[in-house]
Amino acid sequence: MHNKLKKVGHLLLSAFVALVLFFYATTTNYKNSITAANTTKKVTESETYTHTITNVPIAVKYDNANYFISGFSPTVTVSLTASNRVILQRETDEATRTFEVIADLNGATNGTHAVELVASNLPTGAKAKLVPDTVTVKIGKKVSKAYGVQGIITNNQLAEGYSLGKVTVNVSSVKVTTDEDTMAHIDRVEAVVPDASNLDSNYSGTATLQAVDSQGNVLPVVLSQDGATLQATITKTK
Repeated sequence: MHNKLKKVGHLLLSAFVALVLFFYATTTNYKNSITAANTTKKVTESETYTHTITNVPIAVKYDNANYFISGFSPTVTVSLTASNRVILQRETDEATRTFEVIADLNGATNGTHAVELVASNLPTGAKAKLVPDTVTVKIGKKVSKAYGVQGIITNNQLAEGYSLGKVTVNVSSVKVTTDEDTMAHIDRVEAVVPDASNLDSNYSGTATLQAVDSQGNVLPVVLSQDGATLQATITKTK
């Protein structure tokens, strides 16, 4: 009888130990799974994506009724960083983009100014790095004036053995808008056809209009129209 009770006690003890070990193993596996899940969540939350966008336009804020600006590159490169790929893709596409790069010149007067560029209206969670992050802008009092248009065909655009006769343009004058300092340096407005070459017969085509100084340097202006029709008489040299 004593031996039988002893065996029953051993069996109960073994069952109890097995039950304790089972609960320990189950609890340990649960804790490990929770730890792994939290670790994965942290990695996922900290993962970011970056995309570089070139030629993003710069929106210059200034008093355009009274001032004229020039001398700066109109675009900038933007490196966007976000943890959400959908947001990043939306901002990368110009058609769905919400942010803009701003150069604020409100309150600036005549002179050359270094202006900090700012990425405005970025979506939550997105960051932007601008290259360059500043631009140098010339600002001056806005003025306008009418200039006659001069058609230009240079000798090196003619084929060998040919000479240039009469050159006409279908626009007699254009309105030029710029700042006071630049206006003082304008010598003439030209109609040029830079792609024309080796001309050996009368020419008719679309010319680009540009304002230049006495040395032929192109000046920063806005013209009432950008192009005109140029016609030139070209004859063979006797």
